[in-house]
Amino acid sequence: MTTQEQGSRTIYLLLTRSETYFSRLIHHFTSGEYTHASIGLEGPKGPFYSFARKNPRMALPAGLIQEHADRGFFSLHPHIPCCLYALAVSEDTYQFICRRIQVMYEHRERYRYNLLGTLACLFHLRFERRHHKFCSEFVAEVLCESGAVELDKAPAVTRPMDFCALQNLRPIHRGAVGSLVDAA
Repeated sequence: MTTQEQGSRTIYLLLTRSETYFSRLIHHFTSGEYTHASIGLEGPKGPFYSFARKNPRMALPAGLIQEHADRGFFSLHPHIPCCLYALAVSEDTYQFICRRIQVMYEHRERYRYNLLGTLACLFHLRFERRHHKFCSEFVAEVLCESGAVELDKAPAVTRPMDFCALQNLRPIHRGAVGSLVDAA
């Protein structure tokens, strides 16, 4: 595959760290700058896909959602820190990721947040459940299944900060999540 074919499309990884109790707990155990991961296909404004709270004001229920920089949880907390990365992928990889996310999102009522998996991940333990994911597990799974990246660990033990070590990621925005709207 030529370099041009490899980088013909772009996907986006958004890493954030809110001030919720759960994010603080994750930060306490991992000391990571970011505690939440999302994947996007359309650019800085989103949408981004992840496993998180369905209602911006309540932690539960949680599952597969769309996130936008200018509405929902992020609009209520525009000051939280974020880093937006771009990843060049082939057209085939991009289409695979699009289809995978689209099918999952169309059936989002089947998916739940993997709370036990998140807690196990804090201790580097795998706890996988069918139709249950946590944010970085979901992003890692989509990236690995598509062939976009190779990780040195299983998706079920991948933390948001692990994405920062990927070779081909290019940071395109650092700052408050509310300023993503201006970054487009």
